[in-house]
Amino acid sequence: MIAWVKLRQGGMGIAFPLLLLVFGGSNFTSAAEPTEPTTKTAKPSVIQLRATAEAAEKSGDWDTAFTAYCHLFVADRGSPDIREKLNSALRRVQQLRRHRDLHFQEFASTVTVADAMKLYGEVLTKVPVLYVDRERATPQILWQHGIEELSRALGDPAFRQAFLNEATLDKVEGFRNALRMSWAKQPISNASEARLQLRKLATAAQESLDMRVPSALILEVVCGSCSGLDEYTVFLNPSQLNLKTMSSVPDLSAQGVYLGFDEGGLFISGIAPGSWVALHTPLRKGDRIAGVNGRSMEMATLAGAAEALRYPSDGFQELEIVPTNADSLPVVARLPVEVPTVFGTAVVNSKSGVGYTRIGSIAGSTPRELDEAIHWLKSRGSRVVVIDVRGNLGGSFLAGVDTAKRLIPAGLIVTTQGQLSQVNNQPFSSDSGMSAHEIPVVLLVDAETASAAEVLAAALKDHDRAVLVGMPTFGKGAIQYPLRLDSLDEKNSDGQLKNNKSGGVRLTIARLISPSGELINGVGITPHIIEADPVRQLEAALEQAVLLLQPNGISPMPAMPILPMIP
Repeated sequence: MIAWVKLRQGGMGIAFPLLLLVFGGSNFTSAAEPTEPTTKTAKPSVIQLRATAEAAEKSGDWDTAFTAYCHLFVADRGSPDIREKLNSALRRVQQLRRHRDLHFQEFASTVTVADAMKLYGEVLTKVPVLYVDRERATPQILWQHGIEELSRALGDPAFRQAFLNEATLDKVEGFRNALRMSWAKQPISNASEARLQLRKLATAAQESLDMRVPSALILEVVCGSCSGLDEYTVFLNPSQLNLKTMSSVPDLSAQGVYLGFDEGGLFISGIAPGSWVALHTPLRKGDRIAGVNGRSMEMATLAGAAEALRYPSDGFQELEIVPTNADSLPVVARLPVEVPTVFGTAVVNSKSGVGYTRIGSIAGSTPRELDEAIHWLKSRGSRVVVIDVRGNLGGSFLAGVDTAKRLIPAGLIVTTQGQLSQVNNQPFSSDSGMSAHEIPVVLLVDAETASAAEVLAAALKDHDRAVLVGMPTFGKGAIQYPLRLDSLDEKNSDGQLKNNKSGGVRLTIARLISPSGELINGVGITPHIIEADPVRQLEAALEQAVLLLQPNGISPMPAMPILPMIP
């Protein structure tokens, strides 16, 4: 299943923009017992996945290509080109979705050419001085990224239909060739030269292509200047930047539920493995939703469902479910509005004293919740804990540091590197001392362990504080900042912002360095014990937990090499 991970904004919080494959995760049906292995359908081989991805690329089916590369990234971490291809496909998917986004189309249609030029100038002025690596964000490089994005846009039928009049394909291809052979090679030394060249380019495009919405061409260059920097940096139109805007699409993704809507009404299109809902409710993919918070969904529209979700009952979203099994009776599932980040806590081996808990995401409450989970486990005889961060896409950077402090009494947790003084070679260390938990730890990780969760994994590994079991983590060791643009904004007489019309940039401002001095971004954290099968991961973690309780204990094992998978 593929699911959009919503942007988390604000201050130093880490945002995770990738459309990630939900693959693996926790294997508990309840807080106490692991599931039994079930009969599995044959998974595509590495060769089959690569063939699927490459065929989709050639046909322009970027959604399929991206999905295949997501699977391939999980299955074949040893191939050096996979991540590059994954990022390239992601950029294509982001662009295609932007062209089909009614909010973006409206934004492009209402922004004048002069205003779009102002936005471009603002991006080229602000981004280079804030981006993590200034040498990779020069006006020349930003210009080239923008021209590449525009060339791809003109190759997209949805873009041409939305923003061009009746330009022939021959004219479009001729102009795209000129972009690659001439315009992309224009020397650009500063923002003023870039704006001058873009004005000339917009004029040439209007003469050659008869743009219905000329500003759309400029906005493509704006978007490309941002997204070309890395897979996490992206331009946000005003509707995306405005946190107060309520989405018309009902959303329960924080709880682990993905909703769909068809002619039959509202239904559950997917359940995130290892999520709160997967562990604590009987909900299943395909279940029909008959009611939301006491309101019938029989004749409801999508907007009506979203409206019902805005009125939870005593802190819970109540869903009346009609199960896919026709013989089952309707049930009511209560989902907390404020979802715990630490859940599934249970004693899984009372004889040996092994406890289990899952950190599903990382927020300000996570350190406290982890304290409570460990205290609860110890009060019931647990002497070692398996902490599951598989599928944890991260969250708050500072909360990730604080969570690591709860398990590490002293020493470096992570170092940030960037241009800004606030993040340039800034160490984050623990001084928890006696307040840190001493309980032995086994940490479960996988290819979807990312961001702030990787900060925790790196610190525990480098301080020999835990045995890591699973697969190498995703490698998202970067901090994003929501840079608000203001060149088109309306302001009151006192200079205060009245209405944001400029949008912004979710910008990478720092990279993360592990305590041992290794880059996290693009590399990830390699566990001590490599295990690809999700069920076997849990079994291996429990085995390691028992070993940690032996009289002499064991030290974390040296990292094992990643063996190539057999196609």
